[in-house]
Amino acid sequence: MDADELFRRYAAGERDFCLAELSDTDLSGANLSQVDFSGANLKKATFSRAILSRATLAGASMELTDLCEADLRRADLSGAEMIGAYLIAANLSLADLIGTNLRGANLSLSDLIGADLIGAELSRANLSLADLRGADMSGANLCEANLSSTHLYEADLREANLLKANLQKALYNEQTKFPEWFEPASAGALLIAPQVCLAGIDLSKANLPGVNLREANLSGTNLSQADLVWADLRGANLTGANLHGANLSQTNLRGANLSGAIMPDGSIHD
Repeated sequence: MDADELFRRYAAGERDFCLAELSDTDLSGANLSQVDFSGANLKKATFSRAILSRATLAGASMELTDLCEADLRRADLSGAEMIGAYLIAANLSLADLIGTNLRGANLSLSDLIGADLIGAELSRANLSLADLRGADMSGANLCEANLSSTHLYEADLREANLLKANLQKALYNEQTKFPEWFEPASAGALLIAPQVCLAGIDLSKANLPGVNLREANLSGTNLSQADLVWADLRGANLTGANLHGANLSQTNLRGANLSGAIMPDGSIHD
């Protein structure tokens, strides 16, 4: 099957393409929502910017497949072979990735909010800057994975293998669940919670809408271009902090100490 045949049959209302042979096929930008590619051979295919929301890709062969910026919301990728796949900036929110093999895959900047990654193989995967809020990664293999600057609020990592994983500047909150033996702070992860000390930390461009950092020590912290919409910073110590370009819309700064802080417009607070 080639791309033209696929598009023609899809346009005619067909959705069942189980076991299809589409390796090396260029399907970039295609709208294939709710398609069924179960068990299909999609190795090295190109789906960049394609719409695959609610698609079924269970058990598909997708080694080295290009899914950069693809829309995979609520897609079923359970048990798929995605070794070395490219998923940069892909939207995988609420996707089913149970038991999916993503060894060495690039998921940097991807949206994995609420995704189900139970038992997934993610060793040596690049998840830097990914949004994993509420994701279930219990029992996943994250050995040597790059989780730097990820958002792990409410994520479940119980029984996950985090041996040699990079969690530098990963953000987590009090609802994040880690393995009992794991010390996130020792791995470089940062707790976002009331009264924490984040003095001098580089949080530039951090995605922090609605966070509770009440009475936190943020003196000298770099928050330039950070998103702090609706954040609670009441009573926080922001002396000398860099807020240049930060979004402080609806941010609660009541009682915060802003002495010497660089404000969003570049001015220095008295």
